[in-house]
Amino acid sequence: MRSPENEQLIAAMWADYEREGLPGILRWAAEDASWRPHSAGRRVFHTTADYREAVQQAFDSGIRVEARKLGSWSHGDAVVVRGRIRTRRGGVLEDTRLYWLHRVRDGQVVWTASSPDLAGLLEEAGLDRALAPEAHLDLHHQAA
Repeated sequence: MRSPENEQLIAAMWADYEREGLPGILRWAAEDASWRPHSAGRRVFHTTADYREAVQQAFDSGIRVEARKLGSWSHGDAVVVRGRIRTRRGGVLEDTRLYWLHRVRDGQVVWTASSPDLAGLLEEAGLDRALAPEAHLDLHHQAA
């Protein structure tokens, strides 16, 4: 079942990202939130402070990231965002289609992961892979 309340919370969080960058997103997160960004390979950050530190280190090393939200879909406490991410490392620019899955509890993000594989991302979050076709249709229909 969709959750308009959680979708609105995540939309507000992404609006803050567009204005302020990553600090805008981290403000919405619980301190004990789990972060599993695609860009970190299989590395998991078990607190928002750990993730914030890793992001700052990447920024200090010259890595720049821009993400763009193109649509969203929810199921219970999970909100999936479809978008694109551009990562610049020195002279190399990578542009990737990506999904982000945010889990929300008590008005805070408690779990976030990203992947180009929607079904795998749903499964990683403990949801049924069988939700992927429904999510995919809704996420891509919004752009039409």
